[in-house]
Amino acid sequence: MLDTKKTAVRAVSGAVYVLIIILACWAADIGVAILAGVMAALGITELRKMRFADTSATGIGLYDVMGALCLVFCPIPAILFPYPFLLLWFIWLIGRMIITVYSHREHPEREFAVDIASQVYVALPLAMMVFMGIFLYMTEGTCMPILAMFILIWINDTGAYLFGSIFGRHRLFERISPKKSWEGFWGGLACSVALGAIFGATHSPLSALNVSHPVLFWALGGLIVAIFSTFGDLFESCIKRNLNMKDSGNLIPGHGGILDRIDSLLMVIPASILYYVVYRTITEILH
Repeated sequence: MLDTKKTAVRAVSGAVYVLIIILACWAADIGVAILAGVMAALGITELRKMRFADTSATGIGLYDVMGALCLVFCPIPAILFPYPFLLLWFIWLIGRMIITVYSHREHPEREFAVDIASQVYVALPLAMMVFMGIFLYMTEGTCMPILAMFILIWINDTGAYLFGSIFGRHRLFERISPKKSWEGFWGGLACSVALGAIFGATHSPLSALNVSHPVLFWALGGLIVAIFSTFGDLFESCIKRNLNMKDSGNLIPGHGGILDRIDSLLMVIPASILYYVVYRTITEILH
């Protein structure tokens, strides 16, 4: 039986999350940077709590959040000032090593490994999103294509859920995510590719990128998003399954933690940047 209260809470919290994303992209590169910084701080904190359930391991949590923010915001000084923009993060890294040396915990090297992994897994892709925001604002005067990326992720998730619920018979990766099916995967992919083609055909602000053959570019972009969105979700599911956790946290009522919301994004961002560079390179060579 449908729990109307839980459904309502989930709908409201989801709507607020979507509204925040829209406002951040509308506020251009500054909004995207702030959004990435908040996501990084919350994501790093959440990942540490997942790995170190005992509170005694959270003593250097604030320091790791500072490292994540240094990494996330490093594209800003890189664009504005001609000096090594990773300097602050390298200072963080040296300090983190020193903290490990003086730690009296049983396995400080494991904490160090987890914290470095969290910087790469959470903060680095979000730093790439900041770079995307700066690049888009400087070249196109808008950051709406980042919102298009979010929408493609959402439509892929929605399509996968609907097609999987109706037609799902064959498990996609039962060991990690028992509910995902191949039928859902192909359904989500079809929805993402179709919407991408619509973005390219309508020349809306969401597809404000100066590329040749925009319909082809955005349709292939939908394909890239669908594939790597799925892998991003599976990667976080793998972490949670190994830690015997259902959700990464309870920050967003009805949806879980922030990592449950951005797991796909963390893999889609670097894949999208790579796709854009390869597409532009190939089209320029062919022309």
